[in-house]
Amino acid sequence: MAVIVFTSAAGAPGATTASLGLALTWPRHVLLADCDREPAQSVQAGYLRGMDHGGRGLMTLAHLHREGHPLAPELWRQTLPLAEGTDVQRRFLPGFTSPGAARLFEHVWPALGESFEALDPQGVDVLIDAGRLSTTGLPLGMLSAADVVLLTVRSSLRSLAGARIHLPTLRDQLAALPQQVAVGLVVVGPERPYSAAEISAQFAAPVWAEVPWEPRSAEVLSDGEREPRKFFEGSFMGRMRADAKSLSERLTRARQAAALVTGGAR
Repeated sequence: MAVIVFTSAAGAPGATTASLGLALTWPRHVLLADCDREPAQSVQAGYLRGMDHGGRGLMTLAHLHREGHPLAPELWRQTLPLAEGTDVQRRFLPGFTSPGAARLFEHVWPALGESFEALDPQGVDVLIDAGRLSTTGLPLGMLSAADVVLLTVRSSLRSLAGARIHLPTLRDQLAALPQQVAVGLVVVGPERPYSAAEISAQFAAPVWAEVPWEPRSAEVLSDGEREPRKFFEGSFMGRMRADAKSLSERLTRARQAAALVTGGAR
């Protein structure tokens, strides 16, 4: 089981579209969690075309936590289907529904992170859309559950300048955690104008995924536009599928290596 946090530094470089596309092509059971502290309900209003969340999501989990209920048994009940009719379960956890709601959630993040980790026995991976980095970074309760944090950037100078400003805050947070959490990049639109290799070298961080610059295809995910014929077999989702497989295998190998080190130290 893996927990992957997607975030961005400035503007709208595509963290939500990237995490959603990967969730829709992920090779294992997967939960996409909207943990953006600046609520926009982008997935519900976009790809899910206004699906009613029926009161499910983070705010119900906050209420349950306040009443003393453990979140792990309740988490799956608070999700919506991202896709149906497939052997792989793909679920979505709705996010905040009002401005400022995230302030009331500060004490819930550690319990939510633990509930994500508790999905391990069910063979479920978790992709977290954390939204933009703030001046104080991301909630530590969220980061503590992560295997990797992926900063999403476009290859434009404006996007990269914003990432350069905020990435040190994220790295400082990760360095302060008791366990090692990797940091990597997702590059949206490589070669416009900088290549993934150039961006990786400048930020001293590996590129874990590349999202092709195909605005019409991306709008199916971001805005709920009608899917063109054979959308999931096309180049855009094909690249998402390849990156999802690569990410999953990379994290599986990392966990196996960590288990060997831990076992050898006993």
